[in-house]
This record gives sequence, structure tokens and C-alpha cells, in this order.
Amino acid sequence: MLHIVKTLQALEDASQYSGANDEWLLIEEAVYAANPLHRDFHFLKEKQVSVLEADVVARGMNNRLSPSVTLVDYSGFVRLTAAHPQTLTWD
Repeated sequence: MLHIVKTLQALEDASQYSGANDEWLLIEEAVYAANPLHRDFHFLKEKQVSVLEADVVARGMNNRLSPSVTLVDYSGFVRLTAAHPQTLTWD
């Protein structure tokens, strides 16, 4: 399953329902958590996490991402959704 997380508030909820083989895509406000110094980064540990490049750039976080996350463009977003028959969006 692909978990598309939009807000920081949704990170904790998403982490409770995420399985071992699930992937995460952080978009919008949730990209802030991809900074290893962010208070919510612990929710991302041991998960396969991608972040949407456009949202990272819009928030000036280009050089603040953890090396453990993957930066994807809109084509990568589409590839992730196509690779997962089930997706769940967290607001």
C-alpha cells in the first residue's frame, strides 16, 4: 500500500496503520518531517519514504532532507501510485 501523507498531524495516524512493506509519499506540509531534525522525523524511521520535489522546493527544504528519503517529481508520484494497487491519503 502507498500512504500519501499531506499534513504533519496525519503522520502519527499513518504510522499506526502502515505495514512493513508499505511505502510513504510525503506531500504538501508533511515534507517538513523529512528533515532529520524535525520533531516528527521519528515516524519515518524504518519506512520507505519518498517526498514530492515540488513541495520540497516550495518550502525551501532542498538541502534539509534526510538521505534516507527519496526525492520524486510528479512522474515519480505517478509511478508510485501505479506500482501500488491500494493507496490511502492522509489529511
